[in-house]
Amino acid sequence: MNKIVDEDIFDFLKAACFGDCSDPVKTASDSAYKDMCRTLRFKDTPYSVRQELRDEITQMLNVEIGTLPSIKSQEKFDEWHFNLSKNIRKKYLEKGISFTYGQAQKWINMTIKYLYILEAQTFDEVFAFLHIPIDNYILAAAEEQFGIIHPDIPWSRWDDYLNLYLDFQNKIRSKITDCDPLRWQFRNWLKFAK
Repeated sequence: MNKIVDEDIFDFLKAACFGDCSDPVKTASDSAYKDMCRTLRFKDTPYSVRQELRDEITQMLNVEIGTLPSIKSQEKFDEWHFNLSKNIRKKYLEKGISFTYGQAQKWINMTIKYLYILEAQTFDEVFAFLHIPIDNYILAAAEEQFGIIHPDIPWSRWDDYLNLYLDFQNKIRSKITDCDPLRWQFRNWLKFAK
């Protein structure tokens, strides 16, 4: 499914969509954060604390994503994802900001997706293990295509990693038979976003 795209056009599209791509992890993390941050409730948290948290999480993502080539199984990837989600969530909770596993998964999964789109990383070793970023379009696609009923809770409020988030990932993974889960997400997100 590879198509040849003029390099100048591709570079233009990356810059138009993502801005400065000189630090791909920062670019991907910032874009992923923007996808997720509308669900955050900061109350009186100063902007400096918010920015400090974003920078910390971006650095954490940079380090953790660098360890992915050593992962050799779905079980190990799921464990990696859970630990990273837990650590991101903990950073926010320590600052008195409510932060759920649903929000953490969005930040992690979209960062990985954007790094892949930017061709900053191929994720060849773990592509089949990657999680689908969950949002309303994907919940609708999973229900329509596979009959997977999701809880009557917005994805951003999912705060049970094992019994809610990972259970959904496992259900959808078991139904996708013709491609890897992230590839399925690419195809179906666009269809349901229209």
